[in-house]
Amino acid sequence: MFFHTQPSAVRAGRAETARFPVNGLAVDGGNAWAGDRAADRAGDPSGRRVIFLHPGKGAWWRLLDQVPAGQEWLTVPAAAGAAILSPLLVERGGRRPVLVAGAMTAPLAIAAALDFPEQVGGVMIVDDVGAESPMRRRWNALAARFGRTSPAVRSGTLGELEAELPAVRLPVTLIQGSDPTGLFSLLEGGLTGCRTLTVVAVPDAAAIRPRTHAAELRGALLALVSAVERAQR
Repeated sequence: MFFHTQPSAVRAGRAETARFPVNGLAVDGGNAWAGDRAADRAGDPSGRRVIFLHPGKGAWWRLLDQVPAGQEWLTVPAAAGAAILSPLLVERGGRRPVLVAGAMTAPLAIAAALDFPEQVGGVMIVDDVGAESPMRRRWNALAARFGRTSPAVRSGTLGELEAELPAVRLPVTLIQGSDPTGLFSLLEGGLTGCRTLTVVAVPDAAAIRPRTHAAELRGALLALVSAVERAQR
């Protein structure tokens, strides 16, 4: 696993038109706190929140069996959008929440960083789609629903948020495998205003998922939380 971190050049303000482009991202929808696998929580209820955004059927719950001391981890379906995410962005003891998203839920995480800069501590985006696979074909199909056509489909599904990437000021971590989706090139090139941008490369990995790369995900998240703590001093 390889890390490279760089400070980003700061650019001025974001547009006033930021929105949450989550329509069509969630396949199953549903109530975020219906008491089933749609949403889970574990850890210290008074600790720093780490919120994992999933597209309807998430695997982030696999990580909740080992929550670091002083943290509370939640899984939340992106279908709920800002309506449920905003109230969850609770700062505890000066510790702001951290958002973790996959390729399909990245737009919500980026939009939250733009719309709630004083409530979000940092963002980690994981390439859980990766090389050619059923999930990647599904991701491309969802991209097409946003009006993106090939080859633009492979560039990502951020829509109007693409122009606003330089306005993200928070620490951001990107974690990807050997054949990342085009979204990650877009993010690495566009996130020029964040406090730090860390790219984590996992060699010989088609995609980064909790079932196969729990250790790498935990390590990258630990480093991001440390960066968030430094940024808030």
